[in-house]
Amino acid sequence: MKRRGFLQQSAWLLAATTAGGMGLVSRDPRLREVLAAPTVRKRALLIGINRYPESTGSDLSGAVTDVRLQEQVLQHRFGFAAKDILSLTDEQASRSQTLEAFNDHFSEVTANDVVWLHFSGYGSQVQPSPNSEAVEPSLVMADGLDLPLTTLWLLLRSLPTDKIITVLDTSYTYPGHPLLGNLRVRSRPSPTVVQLDDAQRQRQTQLQEQLRRANKPGLKRDGPGWVLSAATRQQVATESQWQGFSSGLFTYALSQQLWWLSPEASLTNLLTRTDQLVEAFAGGEQTPNICRGGIDQCAISGELPPPLVPQLAALGADGVILAKNPGNDPFKLWLGGLPVTVLNRYGVGSLFSVLPEPGTPPQTDVKLQLRSRSGLTATAQLWNGPDRQATDAESMVSGRLLRESVRILPRTLPLTVALDSRLERIERVDATSAFSGIRDVTSVSAGEQPADCVFGRVRRATIAQTYSSDLVQLPKDQGTYGLFSVGRELIPNSIGEEDEAIKKSVQRLVPQLQALLAAKWLTLTLNEGASRLGVRGTLSVLDPDESVVLQRQTRRARRAKGVRPLAGVEGTLDIPAGSQVQYNLENLGDRPVYYLMFGLDSSGRAVGFYPYETVADGNPPTLQQPPLNPGESVTLPWTEAETWSVGRPIGTVSMKLICCDRPFGQALTLLASRQNSPRNPRSLTPLESPLRVAKAIMEDLHRASLRKTDADAFPDDVYALDMEVWTTLNFIYRVV
Repeated sequence: MKRRGFLQQSAWLLAATTAGGMGLVSRDPRLREVLAAPTVRKRALLIGINRYPESTGSDLSGAVTDVRLQEQVLQHRFGFAAKDILSLTDEQASRSQTLEAFNDHFSEVTANDVVWLHFSGYGSQVQPSPNSEAVEPSLVMADGLDLPLTTLWLLLRSLPTDKIITVLDTSYTYPGHPLLGNLRVRSRPSPTVVQLDDAQRQRQTQLQEQLRRANKPGLKRDGPGWVLSAATRQQVATESQWQGFSSGLFTYALSQQLWWLSPEASLTNLLTRTDQLVEAFAGGEQTPNICRGGIDQCAISGELPPPLVPQLAALGADGVILAKNPGNDPFKLWLGGLPVTVLNRYGVGSLFSVLPEPGTPPQTDVKLQLRSRSGLTATAQLWNGPDRQATDAESMVSGRLLRESVRILPRTLPLTVALDSRLERIERVDATSAFSGIRDVTSVSAGEQPADCVFGRVRRATIAQTYSSDLVQLPKDQGTYGLFSVGRELIPNSIGEEDEAIKKSVQRLVPQLQALLAAKWLTLTLNEGASRLGVRGTLSVLDPDESVVLQRQTRRARRAKGVRPLAGVEGTLDIPAGSQVQYNLENLGDRPVYYLMFGLDSSGRAVGFYPYETVADGNPPTLQQPPLNPGESVTLPWTEAETWSVGRPIGTVSMKLICCDRPFGQALTLLASRQNSPRNPRSLTPLESPLRVAKAIMEDLHRASLRKTDADAFPDDVYALDMEVWTTLNFIYRVV
């Protein structure tokens, strides 16, 4: 299924999980009747396996975290009762124990109930018959035994309900290497195919006979309900290490977007962003899939009810209070709603607003301040800021939802380069030595720690796929050195010469490393789901046959009346090289905003767009930013007759549209002083010092935030960014 199909299929299945307690708007009378039934319950079986027998291969590290991510979001955002969520991790999830738990946990399911089943771990393939070369996908359980998906589908079909959601964060075909760049593959390394054992063959026969006796139309070998897969059947699913924890790429992206779920954004659009987050790390090697009845039948069905919008009590959240304990830091928090790239550097001192309990009137804004953080959990205390009134701490109970208020980020940030595991030992030694001499850059072995990019050999075939042969001279088969994304997609302008020494390669890569570090800084400002600044950004592809738009919009802002709902695509677009594009920015709020753009083009080069007016001559000249007033919009470039051309090479483009309610004074001054030649104020400009520009933008956002926040409340060695004053919208597309 193509990425757009993944998004269109998403609405019904998530709407079903909100039934019974959260309310829905639906035009499907059958679904309304089901949701009105007083006995609807939601039950979940969550399976996560990190530890496997030695014969299976190396252990995973993120599958158990996936279970915790699902537990929290199902309980606190979708109304699953804790007693109705059963989690099996590691040795608890042997094949026999899992099958027994399935039968026990779902024994009282009725026709109206919702069933959610999640699996994170290794996948593989089984051969149903020794006389055939045909294979079927399977889940590898904690004892190393395979549970064929055919068996799972028969078990699910034996349940009296068809309101079933199955989430599979696994893959079935081993690519011959355990790593995809710095991401670990969730396909079993050994054996890659096993024979279907007699026990499973007998169980399948028994289940088929039970379905036949029950006169259920369940003899098909596919599954009921909906299946959310981390990747298509022939692709790989991956997991990644973050700061303090690991998780499946798909499960974290899905869970985080479910935390942001709000009535004003369609479920389809929200799940589009799940796909975009996976794309940002794994590129085209992992495409999430939503299928009806198994993992192969992924065509969009005309029988689906229309997209449903949940009427949630809270308009999205970033975390929840897990517990209240005695002591100076009494509150234990779960922060699974934060973007993982932000969570990696999330600082002590950050502030969260506590949302009122459902059904209660708005209260005085009560804030909690982070005192410590370990991975996804944190401790906090009531904030004694200048505007805080006396608060009854007893009202801060577990289950209260949280929203970001002030984000604390460090003023120092390294770029971590993973050394590709395919490099020879002597190459890794030389590369480690070379990278150690570059400021703000560290190196690690791939797969062992979190990283921002990968250093490795660039083979002839990889370059040929990225460039036309008439645009670049192809090296010999042994290749050259260059940089890749963490999902091992080539960063094109990092390619070196043939027979280049590693030390020379690393020195040559310093400008690219600085551009990547600058982009990392500004990635920490992404806050589309948390910002209170009302803006909408649109990327339009101006094609003679079809105009496609990619839209981003803040979701928690105070907006002017009459603002139309979000329209267009919200995922990742494929845009042919040579296409013409425009951006449009709308001020939907009640304050003037100032804006600029920063990004990496498909070659990995840092580019920017910063509108200005020259108000005085001098060296450097004095620049002034024109504001975008409430209700106004602007086209970038500045007239509808102008466009920007999408250039080669093939690759990913990431452009950040950064808006603030105060001018970008430091950034503009720096840009003016570093510009060696006159520029067209309507053009995307290559940035000579992207790292300095990024830090100047951070300082501008910090200073704008201090107007809203007590400057003495935070130490001098951090950036304190207030959600009231800025937003960063991220546009990602692939040049094809």
